[in-house]
Amino acid sequence: MKTLLVGINSKYIHTNLGIRSVAAYVRENGIEVDVLEESINTLVLRTLDKILSYGADVYGFSSHIWSKKYVKELVDLVLAVKPNAKIFIGGPEAFQVSGDRCEVSGDRHQVTGFKGEGEIAFLEFLRGQEISGKVIDLADLPFTYPDLEQVILEHKIVYYEATRGCPFNCSYCLSSISRQVRRKPLAKVLDELDRFIAAKVPLVKFVDRTYNLDEGYYLPIMEHLAKAENCVTTFHFEIKVDLLSEKVLQFLATVPKGRFQFEVGIQSTNGATLKAINRENDWEKIKKNCTKILTHGNIHLHTDLIAGLPYEGLQEWQKSFNDVFALGAQMLQLGFLKVLPDTQMAREAERYGMVYMPEPPYEILQTQWLSYEELAFLRKFDKVFDVLHNSGNFANYLQTLLKDFPTACACFQYIVEHWPLGEAEQYNSRSVAYALHLLFGKKHEKELQKDIFEHIHHWRPDWLDWSEYTHKKLRYQV
Repeated sequence: MKTLLVGINSKYIHTNLGIRSVAAYVRENGIEVDVLEESINTLVLRTLDKILSYGADVYGFSSHIWSKKYVKELVDLVLAVKPNAKIFIGGPEAFQVSGDRCEVSGDRHQVTGFKGEGEIAFLEFLRGQEISGKVIDLADLPFTYPDLEQVILEHKIVYYEATRGCPFNCSYCLSSISRQVRRKPLAKVLDELDRFIAAKVPLVKFVDRTYNLDEGYYLPIMEHLAKAENCVTTFHFEIKVDLLSEKVLQFLATVPKGRFQFEVGIQSTNGATLKAINRENDWEKIKKNCTKILTHGNIHLHTDLIAGLPYEGLQEWQKSFNDVFALGAQMLQLGFLKVLPDTQMAREAERYGMVYMPEPPYEILQTQWLSYEELAFLRKFDKVFDVLHNSGNFANYLQTLLKDFPTACACFQYIVEHWPLGEAEQYNSRSVAYALHLLFGKKHEKELQKDIFEHIHHWRPDWLDWSEYTHKKLRYQV
């Protein structure tokens, strides 16, 4: 019985940790499987050609909010061509297959859907056993990157997990359903991370929901990574920054520059909002610890906000934005609430007047605090802010421009409200540079010129004065 596991990623540069983990465990138990990874940007028929070329009897698919529609279309087409194929669909967006209801075409008896952890479930499926719902002991999980050299060659991101589960109860998150945290043995983690370092992987992203839960577990990992010699790898961690102790902060000051980057999910600074989503943030400690981390200039800090949460109207969101922007992190990601099925937020959505997309990605459209028009404005704000600030391409210009406005949010909001280039869908460095020129004329022109020379190569707009620049700088001309 030939088996193929298919993972559909949101971008080409991603790797599918779930599919790889299932494949590694099944192989460890004596069943050979092939793995195919594609992205949602690949034409469906092209992916179908690759799938069918394996000539498999069993096909396993991983279904997520970014891939469910794509996976459904693929499954429909596979069953149309091979009606006797057996299909297993796992992941948080696994299709409903019960009674007379099936979200895919074909005989529903050929399709199995399962939303829990996939390693043991898929092995039981292949053995013809009833799916028990058991979860794997992480000590039994084999290394998930046997093709590490190929992954590096294709410039893909390596994802890694040391733990599963989350002790917190954020109402919008699927991780809140299971409060138990399981850990991979420390020795096993260090050995696998050493393999990444030896292979000179550029970036390893930990997918642990909150990496820094147990200092006795996570600090030895960080200390081991910090001591690694000839290491070119950057390690990305999602942390709750207010949990960091003084001991850890002192250690972080000694870490080689570029070795770590942190993502901090703040989400909101509004007290009523945080209470409604069951999230406890110690804001004073967040500010203090972020400042300490940024002071040393050795760790990239990425902060997150979510728009569309309960009790947060436009005014409250603006305050949250200003609070988090003032931390000075290199990146501030503006996300939009996704009302995921089976979460507390989904059960309370009607109470909060939430209107959201009924299918993936389940993104919020309006609440009783934020109108559809206000959320649409924030989506445009997000596009402009991402290129203007998060890209790092306009640091000199922004540093000067922000002094002309009472708050950071007022500055970016003014640019969005007076955006001079129409409702263009594409926001890139060139369009933002041109928009800034149209909005502010020659004001702070020196800073804008400096940013363009440093970051926006191969572009020489006619509206800049190029006479002052040397031949060395003019190498960026088209």
